[in-house]
Amino acid sequence: MTLQLYLHFPFCKSKCLYCDFCSAPGSRADMERYAAALRREIRLAGRKFPNAKVSTVYLGGGTPSILPVDLMDSVLDTLRSVFSLQSGAEFTSEANPGTLTPEWLERVQRYGVNRLSMGVQAVQDELLRSLGRVHTFRQAEEAFQMAREMGIPRLSADLMFALPGQTLSDFRESLARTAALGAGHLSAYSLIVEDGTPLAQKAASGAVRIPDEDEAADFYQLGLQELSRLGYCQYEISNFARPGEECRHNVGYWQGAYYLGLGVSAHSMLPASEEEKSAGAAYVRTANVSRTEDYCRMMEETSSAMEARQPISRKEAMFEAMMLGLRMNQGVSGTDFQRRFGSSIREIYEAPLNQAVRNGLGQWTADGGYRLTAKGLLLENAVAVELMEC
Repeated sequence: MTLQLYLHFPFCKSKCLYCDFCSAPGSRADMERYAAALRREIRLAGRKFPNAKVSTVYLGGGTPSILPVDLMDSVLDTLRSVFSLQSGAEFTSEANPGTLTPEWLERVQRYGVNRLSMGVQAVQDELLRSLGRVHTFRQAEEAFQMAREMGIPRLSADLMFALPGQTLSDFRESLARTAALGAGHLSAYSLIVEDGTPLAQKAASGAVRIPDEDEAADFYQLGLQELSRLGYCQYEISNFARPGEECRHNVGYWQGAYYLGLGVSAHSMLPASEEEKSAGAAYVRTANVSRTEDYCRMMEETSSAMEARQPISRKEAMFEAMMLGLRMNQGVSGTDFQRRFGSSIREIYEAPLNQAVRNGLGQWTADGGYRLTAKGLLLENAVAVELMEC
């Protein structure tokens, strides 16, 4: 069985104003307790999947790079002793430019990390401060230089657009200067104001103005143009890469690979049990508890921190395959869809997808697959909604 692994590290230096992820500042004692709980979950998972061949590993957060070197060493040592990584496996860690050190980089590289994803977000320090980011762009430049000097072969950066006070010129500068850092991969995301965050409260009070959907679309179109000019190819709605630099871990999510999430709030997509298959499940999705305190306690007292396990029916699985696959420029492979579900895409979704063709939003591919046009990618959610009733 081929498996992708995700490990969640919930700690950060300070929580950004827009963030609703499972993350918060933590003490050394908090991190020691969490690392011990995560090591236990890794060992238990290894017993459940003793023959798994791991194709990708992703360390996310939070900020993995804030974890002290000795604790990260203990977690990764356990991971490598329990799971077998395929030759050439992609091993990514997220990092905050303001917390990266040569010692931390050297240690994770020792365990196989060969790709670094850094949250740059913008190059204007005033915009970074307005988001509650703890780094400056100068620190981002230094972090990229450090990673290159340490021999990390693949570098990625996250950028945000449609920020309060951000201009199109600001975003153009962010794209150009971040590309110049040597990132082979760029992700560009529109700001989403999540309920309950400090940014949402500021917006509600009128302290900041959030660009509207039309303005966000202008930023996105500018990003498409500039990234193409800078030598990046779009391969997913928000992701762009130079040749060979696509994130294999995320591609696995979009193409239906099995993945195992470890840590607080981590999610998984795994094979169904025989009983679940008999009841019509194509696979199952699981979720761990979303509070770090609960996660640590449950891993100390029991053998699982899972709070939800949901069998996914064949109909639901087919819709998920389309919804996620259509995010990619190449679309959904007709051959792969037929292999997974025993039916063709046309058999299940021909009417709504033909309507999308007539609207200039999609097109059929040679193997009976389907992809969205450039216009369709802008309206991917609207196309996916039409498939729900099939």
